[in-house]
Amino acid sequence: MSEVLHVTKRTSVGTRSSIHLRREGYVPAVLYGHGKDPVSLSLPAEEFRATLRHGMKVVELDGDADGQALLQEVQWDTFFQHVLHVDLLRVVAGEKIKLSVPLETRGSAPGANDGVVEQLLREIEIEVVPAEVPDKLYVNINQLELEGTLTVADIENLPEGATVLADATETVVQCVARTEEPEEELAVGDAEPEVIGQKSESSEASDENSDG
Repeated sequence: MSEVLHVTKRTSVGTRSSIHLRREGYVPAVLYGHGKDPVSLSLPAEEFRATLRHGMKVVELDGDADGQALLQEVQWDTFFQHVLHVDLLRVVAGEKIKLSVPLETRGSAPGANDGVVEQLLREIEIEVVPAEVPDKLYVNINQLELEGTLTVADIENLPEGATVLADATETVVQCVARTEEPEEELAVGDAEPEVIGQKSESSEASDENSDG
């Protein structure tokens, strides 16, 4: 089920207008796609943040625009504290869309006892109908041994009818042997510390010459 976003059409656009909207608790957005003219919208900031927390990628629009839309791009401030702008892409129920989905591991790898688990792929592009867009995709590492690998083909929760737009043999996660840190060696030319009160050989030789 899609999350509902209540949207209002914006009558004015531009930097000053966007700043004013954000101060009032709204996020400026643009809806485009499917051969229709772009529409400038505003949506409640709290409502949109809840949508992000729930991991929704496709939303149901209600208000001055309707239908389903994909969260195409979310622009944040420098510190990723506030949403500055949202791009929404119109989608049609039953029509496949392309989007990137986070990829995570599940379980505990036996090989981690003697090695290190490395995740090489953290998101993946898929093609899927809006109703089946997953929050995340997973690879189970419970059987991953030392020097073993898991690939795109091992993704376990791909929705029915979805297509992964990546090579099935591409490595997602691997378990490799630990590399030992080399011990620090004394650099050539480094002098041993001089003991206080102990004369060096050169100074002793100088003293003997002066006595003679």
